[in-house]
Amino acid sequence: MGIGWGNLAWLLGLVSTAAMANDVSPIAPLPIAQPRDVLAAAGCDDLKGRPINIGVRWDDVWQALEQGANCTQNCHLGSLPSADLDLGSRLFSIYFTVGQASSQADVLRVDPGNPAGSLLFQKISCSKPAVGRPMPAPFGHLPIPVQELMYDWIEQGAYGEPGEDPIPRDFVYRDSLESLRR
Repeated sequence: MGIGWGNLAWLLGLVSTAAMANDVSPIAPLPIAQPRDVLAAAGCDDLKGRPINIGVRWDDVWQALEQGANCTQNCHLGSLPSADLDLGSRLFSIYFTVGQASSQADVLRVDPGNPAGSLLFQKISCSKPAVGRPMPAPFGHLPIPVQELMYDWIEQGAYGEPGEDPIPRDFVYRDSLESLRR
């Protein structure tokens, strides 16, 4: 279970309050980086102010990756896929992404509800992903519409697997009826 930005801020405030109650010098809360700040620092394309794709499913994302970057036909296919991420099967590849740690580091490939913390989004959108190089090689940055689909799919919970074999998630999508990204 991940800790959200608001929960982290509350927790830091609680630690500071507890320190004052014990007559110990208070711990100054750390500045909380917003997801947009994290993405900007990593050299990600700015998707702010662009329309949100509602109801994005894995099929939409997989098709965009197949048509927009050949990710499903070249590097991430076969018996030795790049970074052990096989995107060759639309049906099964979601199970290799959602809630799964990268083979390169202890970071989730897709963290439902957290595009900024999802390595797959960082790889296709940022110049400096948390691990490794941007994708596709050599410079990354898939077309903006593909990035938007990936961002919105992750933000909305990264759904789309078959109903008979669901991926466990600790996530509830809170739609604030916005039509543009903040």
